[in-house]
Formats: sequence, C-alpha cells, structure tokens
Amino acid sequence: MDSNLTAEDFDWLRQLRDAADAKRDPPPIPMNIAAKLGAFGLARPNGPGAFSITSKGRDALLDQDMRDAEDR
Repeated sequence: MDSNLTAEDFDWLRQLRDAADAKRDPPPIPMNIAAKLGAFGLARPNGPGAFSITSKGRDALLDQDMRDAEDR
C-alpha cells in the first residue's frame, strides 16, 4: 500500500469496515481523509457526506494487519 497513508487513515478505514460488517451507518469522516481514501480507491461515496469501504480497502487493511503482526 502507499506509504502516504497514515495510521489515522487506516483507523478510519477500519471504522468504515466495522460499520459495514455490522450493517450500520458509517461515521462521518473528515473530508481530507475521505478524499485521500477515495483517491486510492479504498473508499467510495455512499450518499451525501457518507463513504463506504471498497474491496480494495478491505485488502489494504489485511495487508496492513499482516505488516503490523510481523512488526510484533
């Protein structure tokens, strides 16, 4: 994944994933983070001011989690 993504970006991506998995509305995401996640194809608009995670976003989280596990 791109090194321009921060820990905060991944935290927001996890929140989108968790909301989708629980079938609840996603939290409002700061527009600068939503724009970055959208630019990388990790999230997409899902109504006015709402975003949802994409399959690419889920894959990015899996990759990040595997890197985190290796660092431990």
